[in-house]
Amino acid sequence: MATEQDTAELTQRIEEALRGSDVEEAAKAIASIHPADRADLYERLEPELQEAFLSVLSTEQMSELLDYLKEEAREVVTARMPRATLALVLDRTSHDVAADVLRSLPPSDAARVLSAMTTAPEISPLLGHADESAGGLMTRGYVALHPEMTVQHAITFMRLRKPLADEAYYLYVLDAANHLQGVVNLRELMISAPDTPIVEVMTKDAITVEPGTDQEEVARLIQHYRLRALPVVDEDRVLKGIVTADDAMEVASEEATEDMYRMVGLPSDDSVYAPIMVSARRRIPWLGINLVGAFLAAAMVAVFEDTIAKAAALAVFMPVVAGQGGNSGIQSITIVIRGLALGEIQPEDARRVLVKEVSIGFMKGLIFGALIGAVAWAWQGEPWWGLVVGLALLLNMLAAGLFGAVIPLGLRALKLDPAIASGIFLTAFTDVLGFLFLLGLGALLINQLT
Repeated sequence: MATEQDTAELTQRIEEALRGSDVEEAAKAIASIHPADRADLYERLEPELQEAFLSVLSTEQMSELLDYLKEEAREVVTARMPRATLALVLDRTSHDVAADVLRSLPPSDAARVLSAMTTAPEISPLLGHADESAGGLMTRGYVALHPEMTVQHAITFMRLRKPLADEAYYLYVLDAANHLQGVVNLRELMISAPDTPIVEVMTKDAITVEPGTDQEEVARLIQHYRLRALPVVDEDRVLKGIVTADDAMEVASEEATEDMYRMVGLPSDDSVYAPIMVSARRRIPWLGINLVGAFLAAAMVAVFEDTIAKAAALAVFMPVVAGQGGNSGIQSITIVIRGLALGEIQPEDARRVLVKEVSIGFMKGLIFGALIGAVAWAWQGEPWWGLVVGLALLLNMLAAGLFGAVIPLGLRALKLDPAIASGIFLTAFTDVLGFLFLLGLGALLINQLT
């Protein structure tokens, strides 16, 4: 296995070869690395070197590159590729990737490319499904067995068929009309007696999904039941394709990244390698919303300007109360969003989740409120300072637990993504409420504080 230093040296060697137009050296070095690493390298290169990189790839290497590139980079590459070349490349890519590429092309170009592909009969049925559904994610590369086969017949068929590795984990038993009868685990096939009927070793009640099932639910099922592939069937249980565990893992990674980005108002396709102006254009709008929250917090401070003038030490505790509340709320909101994404939290669980997060917020508020209250008392030499600061922190952390659960649960109830800028909304609430609790209590007890 190559070390990080070996990879860095090889990357530098490829870049130098591309800059020096040493096609033979570049092609040799590129061929020596894994396709996934090629995709990473391509996305890191400067635009002019990316063109040179693509020019030295073979058709097979180009198809492997498309399998591993991120969606945005893949669309850029395929948009500029000659259509005849693209047809040859897509014939060698996985079916779901080929379908994704065709969906991204103008309809006339997609039709022209598809007509030139030898795998068109396998790809065409995938194009009628939404990109982020089981139908859009599935591949038609699977091994089908007949119910009347024996184990020996199935093994002989497998040797003749020579399926790809990710097609052979499960074998699908179909009748003459392609209705799914059951699924045979490859291990069961290998350990069973040769003359055993295939129907005796198959699992009849296989876990399946329909083509319209959301890809996030597909990934959850594969992870929950620890499957290597999941069959996609229509309402009549006709097998349409399978979703492999590799594709599901990629979906899970994309969904996790998307949720993490959306919590702070970032689009899911932003990255450190995106052009500066593109990233800036994506990030600025949500910061504008965050600025509104900041102005609301500032307005709250302005309301209590006289209180701060009389007890200036309150200003010292403002960032402590607001910051602790925000951090506490982010903990709650992260847990709830994860639970919603994995299907662990259902609508009927909302009350229980709400009670738990508010209770935890109360516990954290008691502990840290007592701590910061003791510091305020010791510093100012007056127990009323401890009461004001400690109680303000308790109330803000209580509110943080409440909003940390309510925001994502409320967005889900409105049929919206629960991660959409949740972090931005939460910190706005905790900042405004934190200042309100601290300065409001300070105003009520200003005579004791001064």
